[in-house]
Amino acid sequence: MTTITLDEAPPVQRRRGRGLVGRVLRMEIRHSAFIWIIPLLVVLFIYDPFRTASSYGALWPLRATTVLNKFLPDIHVFAAGFAAWAGTREGRRNVSDLLATTARPAWARQLCSLAGTAFWVVAAFLAGTVALYVAASSAATWGSAPVWPVIVGVVSLLAVCAVAFTLGALFPGRFTAPIVAVGITIVMLYAFRQAVGDNGGSSGAIGVLSPDGVVPGNDWGLFYPVSVGVPIVQAMFALGVVAAAIGVLGLSPRTGGVGWRGALSAVAAGGARLRTVAVSVFAVGVALAVVAFGLAETANVNDPTSTLQIPVIDNALASSSHPVPYTPVCSAGSFRVCVHPAYQPYLSWVTAALDPVIAQVSGLPGAPTSARDISSSLLSPAVNQGFGIGQIAGGSYEFSLNVLPFSPAESMVEVSFRQDLVHAIVVGTSATLVTGSGGSQAYQPDSGTPAQQAVMDGLLKAFGVPPYPVPQPNSNGPAPQSPQVEAAAARFAALPAATRHAWLAANLTALKAGRITLAQVP
Repeated sequence: MTTITLDEAPPVQRRRGRGLVGRVLRMEIRHSAFIWIIPLLVVLFIYDPFRTASSYGALWPLRATTVLNKFLPDIHVFAAGFAAWAGTREGRRNVSDLLATTARPAWARQLCSLAGTAFWVVAAFLAGTVALYVAASSAATWGSAPVWPVIVGVVSLLAVCAVAFTLGALFPGRFTAPIVAVGITIVMLYAFRQAVGDNGGSSGAIGVLSPDGVVPGNDWGLFYPVSVGVPIVQAMFALGVVAAAIGVLGLSPRTGGVGWRGALSAVAAGGARLRTVAVSVFAVGVALAVVAFGLAETANVNDPTSTLQIPVIDNALASSSHPVPYTPVCSAGSFRVCVHPAYQPYLSWVTAALDPVIAQVSGLPGAPTSARDISSSLLSPAVNQGFGIGQIAGGSYEFSLNVLPFSPAESMVEVSFRQDLVHAIVVGTSATLVTGSGGSQAYQPDSGTPAQQAVMDGLLKAFGVPPYPVPQPNSNGPAPQSPQVEAAAARFAALPAATRHAWLAANLTALKAGRITLAQVP
């Protein structure tokens, strides 16, 4: 006869308990209602995040923004609705009294239900992210896949699921799920509004904590590192929300928890030990959220990166003001054009756009002898905010591809660079700070004298490019050109290239100084 002592029983019961929780978790994953929404998410993913990312340039930091700016907003509303629906199940079906006699705490049963929905939400998000990154890896020429957007996205979705499930468990009903989904969407939209500065230009802590924000420029993360502090704070805040929501779920008597005063029985709720765990989880969550909110309040824009950073974290981990090392990709020939390796596909376009201009102005006073791509933050404010592309400094034409659209056409690159370089050589890169009717200020490039406009437009006409768009004060559109300037530009364009070069060699200095009249233009 085999004798089993009482000391041997608890380990067997604990193993059975762990096995029971595992079986319940697998059952919740298999029977989660979120599975039925995945085909719709696939359609939304192809139509919105994937198509948007494909329209961006082949730049890792830029394409990775669609993970949080496009894919996360598409999926979070469904995550909130189905998580809240799962949370209302016991109360909606009036089985709380029946389940109160189960051996395991109600908190463990509810966490399994929450995990079943969260599993499919995270799996769908990761599958879409992998698809975005695989497409980017086939096109990008420099850099690697960013990890932080994935981490922030996963933790943010867990926070949405935890809050929605807890609200559904606390307020069960048929209309709870849509109400919670709409409510969480409104909160996310408000945070997005703060992030993009619609509240007056100051994002504040809420805007910093929003994973969905503005679309950065083309050169974001290429010349200077992207802030690590901001995603760390965002993930910390989301983790705090997850822990706080789970703690509330374990404490509330409404959900079968231990109760704020521990009034329920140990059989139904797990007793004082479970109450201690729930209180601890809730306290840790609140502490994380408060610390993250306080750190978000310290965020500022760092120069010369011109990106939002958390000084305490970014300065401790790595200085984001140090440039990212890279080896530029340059063209062959006497006039070298160098670009960032991430912009390698555009090197031939830029070279083809600049070559005819350089051939015409080579050897002239102030003409550049090379061209190189730099960060837009290093351009002068007159150029960076005056609708320009580059500036001539130290005998080199310094330009930034950041001002071009995300996926520019070759013809647009040709027109933009030829107009900008001719304007920089004939007129210069000076600009005027103009105050609009609403008090807003913006730089407008110097339009030049009529003689400068005629020579500039004549050169552009010879290169097959439209005239330089002369800015019109207090207007977004270009000012119409006078017939006299148009006639002089046509005459100058009709001259042989050698004649134009000889006249510019003799008169460019006086032309830039404003001493040449329109009648003196040949």
